[in-house]
Amino acid sequence: MGRKSTVLRLPPETRKRLDRALMDGHMTLDELHAFIASHCKEGEAPSRAAIWRYSNNFKDVARAMRENREMARMLAQELGPESVEGDQGRQLIEMLRGLINRVVMMQTADPSAKVDLGEIQKTARSLRDLSQAMRLEQDFAAKIREEARREAEKKMEDAVDAVTGAPGGAALTPAEMRERLLAAYRGDA
Repeated sequence: MGRKSTVLRLPPETRKRLDRALMDGHMTLDELHAFIASHCKEGEAPSRAAIWRYSNNFKDVARAMRENREMARMLAQELGPESVEGDQGRQLIEMLRGLINRVVMMQTADPSAKVDLGEIQKTARSLRDLSQAMRLEQDFAAKIREEARREAEKKMEDAVDAVTGAPGGAALTPAEMRERLLAAYRGDA
């Protein structure tokens, strides 16, 4: 394994300055070298070649990130807004980002590598279908829980009606009330 780049050994603040200058894109290599050298102690400035290598890598990573963002945007458009909402939607987007990152990094490592966008779109559609199926399953489970809650409330109301309709309106002790409610709830009363 090679040595760590002298640019990567720069203090974080100096490297941030270099990154900002690279993002601006207004400086030549010589201007970048002079700019960074002015922020370094004597003998600590990276060489012109090291800045050139770092700059090329920086541009490759920036290009890959732009492509990643664009692919994610296109896929999110393809999937539709309902597929990217909620926890499953966020997980879906993360899975797509991971997939796109792998493709972009593969292309960065080997620019001649062929990428089949059709396969990525098929994968995205499969993930969308999975997300929609999971959403339907959640909705179904929520409906079952809601129906069970309504049934329990109805049963409790019937039990309360049965208990409070005591003959002669006699007052019940809490223990008697509890016993009658439980019996009515079970269907024993």
